Amino acid sequence: MELLERASQLQALNSALSQVKAREGQGCVALVYGEAGIGKTSLIEHFIKEHKHSWRILQGACDSLFTPRPLGPLHDIALQTQGKLLSLLDSESNRTAIFSACLSELQKQPTILVIEDVHWADEATLDLLKYLGRRIRQTTSLIILTYRDDEIGADHPLRILLGDLSSSHALHRIPLSPLSRAAVHELSMHKRVDSVKLYRLTNGNPFFVTEVLAVDGGIPETVRDAVLARAARLSAAARSVLEAAAVIGSRVEAWLLSNIAGAESAYVEECIARGMLQSQGETYTFRHGLARQTILESISPQRKLTLHRKALNALKDSAETRNDFARMVNHAQSTKDVNVILEYAPSAARQASAASSHREAAAFYELALHSANSLPPAEHAQLLEDYMVELDFNNRVAENITVIQKTVELWGSVGNRLRQGANLGYLAGRLCLFGHTTEAEETSKAAITMLEALPPSPELARAYKEQCYIRMMHDDYAEAIRWGEKAVALAERFEDKETLASIYKYMGGAMLVTNYARGHALMDRSLALAREANLAFAIAGVLSDLGLMLTEVYQLADAEHHLKEGIEYAMDHDDDYHLVGMLTSQVLIQVYQGYWEEALENAADVLQSPYLESETHTLALFALGRLRLRRGDSDAQANLEEALELALQADSIPRMGKVQAARAEAVWLKGGNYHRILEETRLIYDLAMSKQHPWITGELAFWRWRAGEEISPPAWIAKPFALQIAGEWRSAANEWKDRSCPYEQAMALMDGDKAAQLEALEVFERLGARPIIEKLKQKMRAQGAHIPRGPRPATRENPFGLTAREMEVLSCLAEGLSNNAIAQKLSLSPRTVEHHIASILQKMGVGSRNEAVALSLKDKLLPSE
Repeated sequence: MELLERASQLQALNSALSQVKAREGQGCVALVYGEAGIGKTSLIEHFIKEHKHSWRILQGACDSLFTPRPLGPLHDIALQTQGKLLSLLDSESNRTAIFSACLSELQKQPTILVIEDVHWADEATLDLLKYLGRRIRQTTSLIILTYRDDEIGADHPLRILLGDLSSSHALHRIPLSPLSRAAVHELSMHKRVDSVKLYRLTNGNPFFVTEVLAVDGGIPETVRDAVLARAARLSAAARSVLEAAAVIGSRVEAWLLSNIAGAESAYVEECIARGMLQSQGETYTFRHGLARQTILESISPQRKLTLHRKALNALKDSAETRNDFARMVNHAQSTKDVNVILEYAPSAARQASAASSHREAAAFYELALHSANSLPPAEHAQLLEDYMVELDFNNRVAENITVIQKTVELWGSVGNRLRQGANLGYLAGRLCLFGHTTEAEETSKAAITMLEALPPSPELARAYKEQCYIRMMHDDYAEAIRWGEKAVALAERFEDKETLASIYKYMGGAMLVTNYARGHALMDRSLALAREANLAFAIAGVLSDLGLMLTEVYQLADAEHHLKEGIEYAMDHDDDYHLVGMLTSQVLIQVYQGYWEEALENAADVLQSPYLESETHTLALFALGRLRLRRGDSDAQANLEEALELALQADSIPRMGKVQAARAEAVWLKGGNYHRILEETRLIYDLAMSKQHPWITGELAFWRWRAGEEISPPAWIAKPFALQIAGEWRSAANEWKDRSCPYEQAMALMDGDKAAQLEALEVFERLGARPIIEKLKQKMRAQGAHIPRGPRPATRENPFGLTAREMEVLSCLAEGLSNNAIAQKLSLSPRTVEHHIASILQKMGVGSRNEAVALSLKDKLLPSE
């Protein structure tokens, strides 16, 4: 069939390839996407045919299975390369070695690597593609990924990969659209077919059009009928082969087909001749995945059961596939063979977990657990413990509570007090995370009591660690330190470095709020231990917690330092869990520092992440709500209401305090009922006082003071708030200036003389803080002050109205830095840099970055040297 209306897509692929050739060692990624049957495979085949003599071609495909085979496409590629990569996969080496070998393979020679149907990819394959995408510029290769964009919703795992790739300048997006009415007419002009009706029936989908035109005698009622009509033209033996191939999967090995179909396998050539199958070396594939699905659905239940059993037995008997547990489990699932599922599903889960395919691992464990009641209790409990690990990786913490409770019950039934106590301790931490305070306390005490009755153990150290965590989360700082010290002594005895790293992190978090130097030292100790033991997940965790805790005490410069390192580390190690948390802390810093446009964009990106744990979700909503509140946006209140609900569920005083302070600010900005401010803050203020949290207590005291309450806060509240309440507005403003918080600085200046108020007005106008501008102007008018019209001094100094951040970007442009270099220097995303540059060009009325730099030098916005 002729390839119609794909010239622009072929040109885009050739342009991507030209970019690779022109910049040797500068590989790139092309995304080819569209609905099922849109012609992605045909386009790729045409492109490959043009370049197969001058480029090495490697191809892999993701399988449409109940649970995808971990790194399935990589196995396909390894069979084509026949080198180190294949031996690493066969030996089940660790993921780092496998990924590194794959990258090395792409660095060997110019390569076009095609991986089709990534909407079906397992988690390990998505991680591999993320790894390669971040390092593709180190190769002379073009990676082409195809996927169905109509099958990936907002929470589809592929969304994370697409989001990660979107910030790269080495990315080419190539969408495919349906054929036009004219193209359908051209394809059907030699057939006895009504092309208008055909277009209406198929909506221009090339696969549907092709299948309909392949059948003589008119248009079938549905495309399904078209596929079955083509299959009906096969002989009975060939149809039997086609059914066996459909059951085997999207990749059909010749030996396996022969084993299942027997003598009838010789009729595979008829299937190829009729266009149902195509040959790819030692394997066969359906020309279209939709055709395979249609044939599979048409097989009678009994026939399908027989074929799945044959496939399962053949896979088990072959030395080549007997360790391909994922594939065997998929066939066992179709046969409802409980014994086989229990035998192979846990092994398939462990294979998936080793490949970091944690979603697939969880799915395999779930399959086994459906029938686990028939297992001995100890085996059942062990299976649940393994499943718990995968749930954590998948951020399904809420579900994990029920699983842990069942595990505790099973270990108790066999009298294994050590495992029962260990799981009770683990359960206590999870209950605390979700705000089940009383239950968490009781569970933690039960775990410690049970484990203390046994000989000292690493499990007891972890139970102490969980109690330290609970006390830290509830701001019981002295108790957190006491339990942490008990845990440290025991963990050191058993040389449990992972537990030690966690303990020092929790102790540091508990101490940092009240004793910055000591808390920071404990966090540094945690980081050193994690690095010493090469615990990548723990390293990112400490950097993430440092960034968050330092932001909470307004040590923003220190926080930025750790977050910059942490974000780079998390990206290098594909740790998206901690990456999202650090990006949220970065948003909070941007709100405080007055970089509101990028904070708005970045907060929205965080909230679109498919997996958000409670703390990150709350803080992202809080940051977005407070920012919108200060800008005067109408949807601020909804963000704050949702953030408060989450904070209340977690029973977190710092989170509740932040949100309540923002809600009090909202009432104050509107000039509303000040009595409501006092009501809003009373309960959480008393709690923060009891915990002696200086920053939360200080901010809530500040808003109660703003509402007119005669207040005498304790001496230990945070210094900027204490100074302002005491009437020392200039000193308070200087404190906020030192912490790079312009909005808070200007709020302090509001309480000063006319010159200070004008200075505050200038800051608020630069930020675009509309509500407080109006409030300040009302105050100044009431005092009889003259409010000058026209631009403020800062605007006169910058005639183009560039913001502080835009001036920083402009300075980088003058240095000749690339977008990526600017992003790295200013700790921004490349996309945010692009937005700033576009804004600079628009405000300055120029068409290029060079013109912007020339104009800025001419108008002396920037120094000439």
